[in-house]
Amino acid sequence: MIKQPYYMIDFSASACLFEIRINDYPVIHMNVEGQVATNIPINFAILKSGTQSISATILPNIGDWQLHRKSELKFNIKLFDVADDFVFDKQFGDYHSEAIEDKKKEVIKHISSFEAEVPYQLSAWQDGRNLEDIKDSRKKLEKAYDDISRLIRDNRFDDYKKLISRREENMAASMYLSKAESEERFTDLIKDFKSGFKIQPVSKDAAMFICGNNKVAFLKKVNGESALYLENRDTEEELMLDISFYIPEGKDEFEII
Repeated sequence: MIKQPYYMIDFSASACLFEIRINDYPVIHMNVEGQVATNIPINFAILKSGTQSISATILPNIGDWQLHRKSELKFNIKLFDVADDFVFDKQFGDYHSEAIEDKKKEVIKHISSFEAEVPYQLSAWQDGRNLEDIKDSRKKLEKAYDDISRLIRDNRFDDYKKLISRREENMAASMYLSKAESEERFTDLIKDFKSGFKIQPVSKDAAMFICGNNKVAFLKKVNGESALYLENRDTEEELMLDISFYIPEGKDEFEII
């Protein structure tokens, strides 16, 4: 029996903009003009044991209207036991997008599911309000971004830590992190904040995305990157903060999840 099941998506993509979601939550969103191949952990989107949905959307690169004849996405799911080390258990859920060749296509979609067994149950967006029922949701979301930006700008890192506490608790549970390892995640982030990075204004052109069965929202720049980011002008580096928000039942304002 696997003590600490660790699920990963192993994927490769070329000449497309694609997104993969687990339980309607984006785990990877990337605009690939050439080729890319890597793997990413997905436990944080698996809220409890049982059937998990997985979907993929393949679109033309930013600025294009049709998929390139070389547009392609391949992936599979790999299961490891990480109780002592990374021990491979099995591979499943293989997917390979259809060949484009000379076809004129604007989008390819794929939907399937898989079974996952995990020793935890996350308290996440499943107890959030349906954002379709929220008036002025965009305005409320922008306010949440402004509040976070202000905390970082004013070096109020203890207050920022409180705002991301539930998110970090879920991350620690799903990634089997010790208390020390979880604390180190936050410490490393603050080191980055203090090393010349400055929070940047959220663009008014940022697009609002809703996922998690209409319970999660976030803002993205036109290139698909997070609208919340810091910049170090000396090193010309950017630090993206991929943060999602939801409105808990009984409340009226967005919180980080």
